[in-house]
Amino acid sequence: MIASLLQDRAALYVSGAMTAPERENFELVLAFHEEARALVADLQEALSAAAVAGLPALAKPSEGLKARILSSLARPPAPVEPPAMVVTDAAGLTEWISPAFTAMCGYGLDELRGRKPGHLLQGPDTDRAALARIRAAVQARQPCRETLVNYHKDGTRYLAEVAIAPVLDDEDQPVWFVAKERLVATA
Repeated sequence: MIASLLQDRAALYVSGAMTAPERENFELVLAFHEEARALVADLQEALSAAAVAGLPALAKPSEGLKARILSSLARPPAPVEPPAMVVTDAAGLTEWISPAFTAMCGYGLDELRGRKPGHLLQGPDTDRAALARIRAAVQARQPCRETLVNYHKDGTRYLAEVAIAPVLDDEDQPVWFVAKERLVATA
């Protein structure tokens, strides 16, 4: 079922037929699912080849175009900080975490796999009303965003903005929940 779902979503993604929120959710899947990334790359290559095959031979590019291309290649890309991410199954049990998540909270995948992340990360100063809003959004299969006091593995508190998005199948049932976290402050 998931293989078929990924094939359909990858085709929609590459063709540009997804809405902006659908693209954003699928890009979260691409961040952790190697098979989906490879499928998208193959489809993009095939689409590019088909598009180029239908083009007439190109004339020599203008000097202005060449200068802009060379200038853009000469500038190093701005460093992008990878997001701290957690992927859970439909029951909320951890399947994957990013290295940035481990750096933020101190827990590795071996410690979190098969567990609900909140059980390790939340503590006495975590806002219970915010947790109730997250639970309600997850149960309703809706995205949500909250700022929470979480606890590092060593016990220190930190403030994190947590954005959770469901990845749904064709019957609107959750396959995964993807949480992106951003460190706001340390305590």
